[in-house]
Amino acid sequence: MTSKTILSYKGPFYIELISVFGMNIRNLKDEYNNARKKLFKIFIELCQNVSNYSEDFHMVNHVQRIGVGELILQELEDSYKFTTTNQVKNTDAKILAERCELVNASDPLKLRELKREQRLNSPGEKFGARIGLIQAVMLSKNKLEYKNEEIDKDYSYFSLTIKIDKN
Repeated sequence: MTSKTILSYKGPFYIELISVFGMNIRNLKDEYNNARKKLFKIFIELCQNVSNYSEDFHMVNHVQRIGVGELILQELEDSYKFTTTNQVKNTDAKILAERCELVNASDPLKLRELKREQRLNSPGEKFGARIGLIQAVMLSKNKLEYKNEEIDKDYSYFSLTIKIDKN
């Protein structure tokens, strides 16, 4: 199966930059309008995760913390694949992997329940509000693919990929 890279970026996930990338996704010229809408929503959710939680970050004016990471958007014949990668603490990587497994093991009804539960029980908690992961699976109807690559005893690169079917 052939793939075409639509977007590839490595660096700080400034909201202004993510907004420009998002507009480019919205304006893709193809006949898969519904898939593009899903892709846009998933793109925003996962990019916000990198911006807010990456352990590699830039400080803007000694006040605003902007996460650094990588994103790749590929178009395949029957789908889009969107991947984000960022640095996390090894302890957090384990939690993220467990969350991905829980979300992947859940049916649509359980996903709605998990989403509701996350909203009610974990306001502001770093790894409580993983609504973005749930939302990505609910929108795409595909499982999360994840990979954890250990950097050293403290940190890892955590990659998250979601497939969005064109039809």
